[in-house]
Formats: sequence, C-alpha cells, structure tokens
Amino acid sequence: MAMQIARNNREWGEHLRAMPQEEVEVYVLFVNTTNRTVDLYWVRDPDTENIQVTLKPNEGVPVNTYNTHIWFFRDYYTGERMHVRSQRLFFPVRIRVPRNPQQPEELCDVRSQILIHFPLRTLRDNCLWLIVRWLKRTYDAPREYINSYMIPVTLKQQMHILLNTIEAYCSQANQMRRRMRNRR
Repeated sequence: MAMQIARNNREWGEHLRAMPQEEVEVYVLFVNTTNRTVDLYWVRDPDTENIQVTLKPNEGVPVNTYNTHIWFFRDYYTGERMHVRSQRLFFPVRIRVPRNPQQPEELCDVRSQILIHFPLRTLRDNCLWLIVRWLKRTYDAPREYINSYMIPVTLKQQMHILLNTIEAYCSQANQMRRRMRNRR
C-alpha cells in the first residue's frame, strides 16, 4: 500500500450537510509531529467523542477508518486542539491509484499520511497557555497565583478560563481513558 499526504478538511457544519451517501473504508497513518502527547478522537456525530489512541511526540499509528468518521486531536494534558493542515477537524477520503500503469482501470487503496501539528496561535495566546500549563503542573493552587499576579484583570480572566478548560478536559478524558481500558 502506497503513502500519500491527505489534503481534505472542512468544518462540522459543512461536513454534516454533505455526509457521504455510501460508507467506505479509508486507510490513514496519523503522525504526531508536535512535541506533545496527543489523544486521537473519532466521531460519527458531534455529540459523541471516542478516544481511539494516544500518540507520543513523533509517533505514528496506522488506522483503518471510514469516510463517515470525523477525526480531531487534543493535547493529552490540556485538551488543547491540535490541527491537520491548519484545520481542527479531519475528514477521511478514500484515495485509490492504478495498481499497474498498463492497466489504469485496476485500482488499489492508498494509505494517506495525516500530519498532526500544533495550531497557529498569537504570541499572547502562546504565553497564556504556557503560563497556565506551568502553573497547573507546578502548584497545588494555581488560581491563587493567577490572582496574585500584577497584570490586567482581563488577562487573569483569560488565564482562569484556560485553567478551567484544562481541568475539565483532564477530568473528562481520564473517565474516557478508564472506560477504554476496561473494554480491553
């Protein structure tokens, strides 16, 4: 099976309006190009998230999925969304190429390489994420440290929002991981 870089991405609304009529198997190789541990999720509808696998930095995993599955990727520790081709969601598309150049009508499936990367962020967002992640790992009461900083209230509020996001994700993801381990 040959490899090819995937080039398809859309957002939820556009994909749900154009759901494929026929479900077909799609072969992909997800590669984590970030320096973070990343959870891979697949969904069939926007209300159900399923953790498929966790990838360490520079690790890859071959996955057989379907064109009706939607994939997204989150930092294992913070829940921050990673991207594929600068998009938050990945929509698999079956890729077929001629098996033999002399017989172009005979097609074979190709496994697409899907490169997971860090999202493009502003310097301000980068700094806030780094500080909040560091506080969460370092201190038992990170909110007290945020409140004690001599910075504008709006920055403190944004840091609290990020901290709430990280804590909520950690709790939710740990429950999903436990359920996934119990099924195995």
